Amino acid sequence: MYPFVSIIGTGWLGLPLARLLVQADCQVFGTTTREEKIELLTAEGILCNKMIFTDDASKTDIQIPWQTEILVITLPPTLVKLAPLHSYIDIIESIIHQTTHLIHLKKLLFTSSTSVYGRAKGVLTEETAIQPNAPSEETLAQAERLINEKTGDYAVYVLRLGGLVGPGREPGYFFKDKKDIPGGEISVNLVHQLDVLEIMKHIILKDTPEGTFNICADEHPTRGVFYPQRARQIGAQEATFISGNEPERYVSNEKIKKKTGYTFVYPDPLFFPSGN
Repeated sequence: MYPFVSIIGTGWLGLPLARLLVQADCQVFGTTTREEKIELLTAEGILCNKMIFTDDASKTDIQIPWQTEILVITLPPTLVKLAPLHSYIDIIESIIHQTTHLIHLKKLLFTSSTSVYGRAKGVLTEETAIQPNAPSEETLAQAERLINEKTGDYAVYVLRLGGLVGPGREPGYFFKDKKDIPGGEISVNLVHQLDVLEIMKHIILKDTPEGTFNICADEHPTRGVFYPQRARQIGAQEATFISGNEPERYVSNEKIKKKTGYTFVYPDPLFFPSGN
């Protein structure tokens, strides 16, 4: 029997995940902030409800079905367009509070970001102390703490995603026309959407030890090599970089590969398919 999966946030990542799970014969519920998207989701076999976000947490409305066995929270802190960063934490708290009433809940997946490592240097593993710097990084770090402090009897998976590449997110345009950008020697920490989706599907459908996991590609070319090459591949104006003396810094994905046996479809960002 395939699980009932609720996805809070059916955006760039949540919607294709919902589609993938429907294809796997899961019952899927999703939320959206857009009224016009409800019909689209329903037509694709996804149960749906509208989420209401405001800067007043008491008026934020997210209803999670009681049948939920797997809960996926994929809400970026950039919800600031709809609610300020402090309200993002209120939203996460509201969702966590609802889990106390979900008696069938077995797993909770939360998409965080490798940006929570902030200024940390060297090879960044899940054991590395995070050093969030920007407000959005601190917000995600706080959300991780809240989720890991859960009291329910369900497994928690915090997925720290690298920079996301895929449909509509072509890195060849990230630094379009810019010149003499410092940090050309810095390694990129990117991951393709397809690999994120497949890893999430694996965790949802198969026995996987709970924990925090870095999700990024195996290889980490430097910015000075990667971005100009991507620009050439798509015919965009190349950015130029200046190399400095930044210490080595890249995110390790060894833990997720070891715990799941997953092999990345796109292990090297230099060979990611076009995101156009």
